[in-house]
Parts: sequence; C-alpha cells; structure tokens
Amino acid sequence: MKAVSRLTSGPSGPASPSSAALSASAPAVAGRPAAKAAARPGPPAYARYQAARAVALYLVVAAVGFAVMLLVSRHFGRAPEVVLRRWDSGHYLHIAQHGYPGEIPYGPDGEPKFSRLAFFPLVPALIRAVHLMTGLPVVWAGVVVSWTAACVAAAGVFRLVRAVGGRPGAGYACVALWACSPYAFALWVPYSEAVFSAALIWTLLAVLERRWLTAAALCVLAGAVRPSASVVVGTVGLAAGWELVRQRGSRSAWRAWVALLTAPLGIVASWLFLGSKVGRVDGWFEAERAWGQSFDFGAGTAHVLKDMLLYRHAGRVADLRTAAVIAVLVLGAVGVWALARDRRVPWPLVATVALAWVLIVGTPGSPLSKPRFMLPFLPVLLLLAARPLARAPLGVRVCLYGGGAVVSGWYAAGLLVLFEGSP
Repeated sequence: MKAVSRLTSGPSGPASPSSAALSASAPAVAGRPAAKAAARPGPPAYARYQAARAVALYLVVAAVGFAVMLLVSRHFGRAPEVVLRRWDSGHYLHIAQHGYPGEIPYGPDGEPKFSRLAFFPLVPALIRAVHLMTGLPVVWAGVVVSWTAACVAAAGVFRLVRAVGGRPGAGYACVALWACSPYAFALWVPYSEAVFSAALIWTLLAVLERRWLTAAALCVLAGAVRPSASVVVGTVGLAAGWELVRQRGSRSAWRAWVALLTAPLGIVASWLFLGSKVGRVDGWFEAERAWGQSFDFGAGTAHVLKDMLLYRHAGRVADLRTAAVIAVLVLGAVGVWALARDRRVPWPLVATVALAWVLIVGTPGSPLSKPRFMLPFLPVLLLLAARPLARAPLGVRVCLYGGGAVVSGWYAAGLLVLFEGSP
C-alpha cells in the first residue's frame, strides 16, 4: 500500500507540489473541505512508525480482552479450544478441514435446513493455508488468521483517521476504542470479521485517495469474505461513478471504469463457487434462506425490536444482548446522521455506514448478531468519539481502554459460553 502521506505534507513543513495537488483534489471525491495541514500525516517512514504504534496499541488492548475471555470461560469449565470453536468459528474450521457439503439439507416441510454453504470461502481457505504451512492445529491457525488480519485492519483504521484530517492521537483513540468494543471478540476468534475489516478499511482508504485499481482489487477480496461486502461494492461503485462524472473525457478515467465494473466480481464469484458445490447457480441463496437473511425492508427487525422492548421471550432475548441490539440500531442511525453533518468526514465514509445500517436493519435473520455485523464498520462511527477522546488526559484514556478491554473480554465469555443463540 502507498503511504497516506502521498496526499499531504508533513505536519510542520510546507506541502510538496505533488501532495498539494492531491490534497486540492481530495474534495472532488469526498465532497468536503480538505483537512488542515496541521493534521496531515508526516513523511512515509514516520507514518509507518505511527501505524506500527497503533497496531501495538491494538495488540495490547485485544490481548487483555482475549485473556479475560479465556479466564472467565475456564471458570465455567470451557477449555480454550472449545471456546474458540463456538458458533461461526466451528463452521469455518469445519470447512477448512473438510470442505463444503455437496448438498443442501431439507426438512420434512421442504424448507432448507442450516448449511455451511452459507459461509463464504476466503476465510476457511486462509485457515487451511496457515494450517498446512505451519502445522498448527486448525483452531489456532484460525486464531493466527484473525489476529493477523485484525492488525492489518488496525493499521488501516489509523491511516484512515489521518487521511480525513485526524491527528495521531485521534487515530490511536479510534483503534483502541475499536479493540475494546463489546463485540471485539469476533476479531480474536476464527470468525470472518477481522479479515473483512481489513479489506473494508483499506478499500475505503484507496477510495479516498482515488487509487481505483487498488480499491477494485480490495473490493473483490472483500467479496470473497462475507455477503455484507455488498456494502463495499456499493461504496466503490458510487465513488467510481462520481469520479467518471467529474473526469468525463479524461484519459485517466479508465481506472474508475475498471473499479466500477470489477468491484462486484468477488461476491459474484463467491456465489457461483458455492453454487457449484451443490450443482445449482442459486445454491448460496437457497442455503441462505435457512438463515433468514433475505431483505425485507426492516419488517422482521421491527418485530424483533418490539419483542425486545416489551421483554418478551424472557430468558432468551431479554439479556445483555437486548441492550446491545437496541443500541446498535438507535445509535447507529444517530451516528450516520452526525457523520453526515460533519463536513470533515468524506461522503464515501458516510455512505458506507449508512448502507451498512440499512442492510443490518433490512435483514431479519440473526437479530442478536446485529452488533457483530456492525463491527467492521464501527471505526468510521468512532471517528465522532476519537477526536475528543484524544484530548483527554493519558490516565483517563488508559483507564478507559483497560477497563473496556476487561469488560469486552468478560462479555465475550458470556456470548460464547453462557448465552443461548449465536452471538
């Protein structure tokens, strides 16, 4: 990846001609004023050093949460390997070891049953590759994949904050808040969130820098990770389309054309690959019916939200996750509105979280997993909190990150060990 500093000058020196030109053109993509020079990234070597510090901060916060999760789980008699194989992890690890099923199971009523065919192929492929190359047990190979991808994502989060005019402190705050968020466990275990987060964040960065070929390649990669890559495809398509309108007749417009046309290829290829496993083009869509992920414009989510607010189905729905789901739905909408009003935030970022929120609200399946589905997009929303938090005293920040990591790990143990239903 090219350094973010290609866009701007160092924090104290004058901008170079090339960086000044890029900085001047940034509002054409973002539709917002350029960031102040004082908040711009420094020279490439120093920018890489700052990104490395952000990754180190992520590792410290995540390690605390991970340790607490394993300790609390051990208290309930669950060994680490058992915890790391729970729910979606078990599906990805099974696919990595044994491949996809050759048919879709059906119940007596003719409706499809739950099938691993609904899981996209890149994450199990990465787990299998690490397992074969290192000899690690497949469960720990999955952990290596998630932690490596999460580190890549953390570096991207820091650089994304810097690219939109945030100071280094805001970048560190955004990374730390993401690392200790309530559903950060999905970045520690063999789920797909870490890999998807890395692809998503770096795609957004490429879009802001108008590196269309890079954005297209990363978008294709995201499309092989999980179906919510449709949000990334939408963002790249909108940004590339706007670039074509703005650069009509330009010789460089072909790059935006490539991004516009190739962005959906990853998700389409995943659908076709999974369909080929059962001999039907719509195989993934048929398998997905069992998971209830069809788009219903929010009708199912409204019904679930009503049940939660009225404390129905107590003992299964009315637990800590109820508050988390309500918070994501309500605060997510407020966050999108606040981002849209903040003219320092480029419109592609606003569009991304808005599309993600619409997708989460519009699909009824897995209602208790909605906060986890929002995790990869959370760093964009955290831009609102990162800037003021960066100005807080060091002691306050240390207590917040440390306490947040402990609570995140404790909550993760409940999600993976105690609560009913997939988190």
